[in-house]
Amino acid sequence: MFSIAKIKRSLWASFFLIFHDAVASQITFPDLSADARTQLASLFHFQNGEPKITDPAFFLSGEKSDLESEFESNLSAYMDGEQRQAYLCRFPARSLWLSKYLGEEYALSFDHCGDLYEYLKRVPADEISLVYASENILSPSSFMGHSFIKLKDKADNQTHAVSYFTEVEGFNLPAIMFEALVTGKDGYFIVSPYKEAKRYYKDIEGRNVYEYSLEMSDFDRELIRLHLWELKDKKIDYYFHTNNCATLTLNILTISEPSLLKHSEEWLSPLDVVKYVNGSELAGPVSISPSLGWRVRAFGDNLSLTEKMIIFQSLTDKSGKALPSVNSDDNASAILEREYRKALNEWVYFEEKINQEQYESNRSSIMESGADFEDFVVDLSDYKNPVHRVADSQLIMGGRLRESEGNVLLSWLPASHLQRDDNRNAFSESTLQVLKSTIGIDKDHLYLDEVVLYGIESYIPYDEVIGGLSGRFRLLWERGGYESYSTNRRFHVDGALGIAGNSRPAVLSYVTLGSGLSASGDGVWLSPQLEVGSFLYLANDSKLNLKYRLIFNELDRSDFIHNVEAVNTYRIAEYALDMGFSYAGSEHFSEPQALFNIRRFY
Repeated sequence: MFSIAKIKRSLWASFFLIFHDAVASQITFPDLSADARTQLASLFHFQNGEPKITDPAFFLSGEKSDLESEFESNLSAYMDGEQRQAYLCRFPARSLWLSKYLGEEYALSFDHCGDLYEYLKRVPADEISLVYASENILSPSSFMGHSFIKLKDKADNQTHAVSYFTEVEGFNLPAIMFEALVTGKDGYFIVSPYKEAKRYYKDIEGRNVYEYSLEMSDFDRELIRLHLWELKDKKIDYYFHTNNCATLTLNILTISEPSLLKHSEEWLSPLDVVKYVNGSELAGPVSISPSLGWRVRAFGDNLSLTEKMIIFQSLTDKSGKALPSVNSDDNASAILEREYRKALNEWVYFEEKINQEQYESNRSSIMESGADFEDFVVDLSDYKNPVHRVADSQLIMGGRLRESEGNVLLSWLPASHLQRDDNRNAFSESTLQVLKSTIGIDKDHLYLDEVVLYGIESYIPYDEVIGGLSGRFRLLWERGGYESYSTNRRFHVDGALGIAGNSRPAVLSYVTLGSGLSASGDGVWLSPQLEVGSFLYLANDSKLNLKYRLIFNELDRSDFIHNVEAVNTYRIAEYALDMGFSYAGSEHFSEPQALFNIRRFY
């Protein structure tokens, strides 16, 4: 009986392979629909006919592959009786796709694939989400935020983060940017416990974490889960502008939503991915996990300094006195104050101002005093939502008009945003400029006006309890905005620290003190600087920026320059109009200017 059964299985296998060989001979790349080709391009990571992943281990058709050749090579390997089992283990997502395309009725088995089998047991994907960790502009590796994928089971017991990133070490920004833009950096694609990733972004880096649930079929979820295995251990070069965490994340999601592929040719940022996915068929519910520092600041906004200090002293009092009761006259205020107490209690424990025993005692007291509000929930899903921010690339056309002449200025900001932009849905009032370049045109010639290699500004309201510094850092080459700069082209780096505060909800003012370091053919010199400014949000989506700067020795002349600037920005959909004036003067010159810009966000 054994020999007869064995012969029958052998005959059935032979018939199966002959049948599939016949089917395969009739399948060609042109037969595929547009969506099928798009899904293949995503599985093979092709863009404009070229592979974005160049690791030979990722391809079957050779290093100089094209999409059609790769499809045919994979189809042949899948159909080949000798190669099939090894192919299933190496490329399970492609196998699943081919199985569906060939109309196979049976489920694929990966039981013989040791490591893959263990991966599938440990990393379920009953739900998939897109995760966005907000920007941390003080960190070169995360100054534009970070996007990655979350996988979880139905019970939320097993959750994993799937992330692509590169390591940024040291402070040699020119070298870092050269590697990230020209030579490429080593990219790392990892699957890790989601709780660890979330704790790192929230507690260590102080970033808000947004989770966007994705609506997709069981087949697409499984396809993505298997595809993530295919990316394991592959060499994927990281490029800041063409192959970053946003690019790879979007490419993976395109497997489920082909309409996203049209965005893959752009210079993508993590914020772009969030916006594109939110506008697609994948968009589902959103949740936010705010960082501890953000919670302390946000929930304490409506409390006076006296009220904050009373709560702080009560939480850190080692005598064991009970916390003062929450004012329950106004439910909304009472709930926010309770949330403030919970956040501040975590903060003082995190800062080691109290021990764990006192933290637990405070927590029990807070929960008891807020028992009346247990059924209330603070919904933060639409508060400072990144989806509501403008795109983080800009084209700028404008000019400067002086008494004697005018200049037309054309600028490109590939990433990310300016001080004049609407930052109400950002983590703070800030500026981030990466590789911003400006060309000037006057009546005689065209010239390079400025190249900002890296520039940041961050103005976070100072909190009387937890503190908070503001400041800026810039690295650039400039011809300059004063007439004297036409003969004073220079490389320049400057930095400053200070504090900011809200005098009113829509008004933020700041003061910083710092210094610049300039270098040109005439030498190297320092220029100490004092800056005072304000941002005012006005009606009709307009924003007024006011700034005064006092600079010593800016032009290496041992004198003081006073610089005043006022610019009002009107935002209209994907455009912004800047109108204003500036004045710069010293004992050597006096120069008023009118300023005008039209900016397009994309």
